[in-house]
Amino acid sequence: MKRQELAARNQPGGYWVAETNPAAVDHALTGQTHLDQLRRFAVLSDGAARAVTFGLHDWTSALELMQAAGATELIRQVRAAERSDPDGTRWPRNKRSDDAAAVFGLLTQRV
Repeated sequence: MKRQELAARNQPGGYWVAETNPAAVDHALTGQTHLDQLRRFAVLSDGAARAVTFGLHDWTSALELMQAAGATELIRQVRAAERSDPDGTRWPRNKRSDDAAAVFGLLTQRV
């Protein structure tokens, strides 16, 4: 798995990691939305996004959880899942635990 990951890293058709290659910024996916179309949002590191990639949540339920209980709860659930599968049998991964950061935003007043 590690060889496959390294072969796909910072390559066209793969994924880009700015930490190891500053040119990765040229491959970022970006977009815009109007605030009147936005109700809530989250920015997650790949470690926090494990909540979805592990199948603990889909994107909607992850947002609902963070709105109800905070981003800390999402990360707590990821850490519990990682601890329950230390060898990566259920959720294959290259690192037992990855950095996890999450920011959740909720728009309560329309501009």
